[in-house]
Amino acid sequence: MREIWNRIDAHYDGYAKKAGLNTASIMVLDCLYRVDFPYTQKALCEKLLLPKQFVNTIVNAFREQGHVALREAKDRRNKEIRLTPSGKAYAQAVVKPLDDAEEEAWASLTDPERETLARALQKFEQSLRHALER
Repeated sequence: MREIWNRIDAHYDGYAKKAGLNTASIMVLDCLYRVDFPYTQKALCEKLLLPKQFVNTIVNAFREQGHVALREAKDRRNKEIRLTPSGKAYAQAVVKPLDDAEEEAWASLTDPERETLARALQKFEQSLRHALER
């Protein structure tokens, strides 16, 4: 089982490398691309389960490249992170092919296989979480 997870991770890592990124950078880009509201760094960390410093490094790199803009949030302790127009175009160029590949892979499964896989993965995640919490 672990070998399958490792191969899936390797596919994502390979795609990220081809795009000149790492998997976490694509995850951040994907989050920012899919919503019309700004994320804070804290919200990105919570959603992606990534360390604050790691997300900060990714956001700063995207900011330096002109892909994201930061502005002070209402509470002033956080900054809102949004894609710039060029960042949206960049994100689409990176995220869309990945979406297409995932959709193609998902479409290769029958409806019963999709339902079984989704249920099994959800149950596995919950069981793993409980086992590791003990």
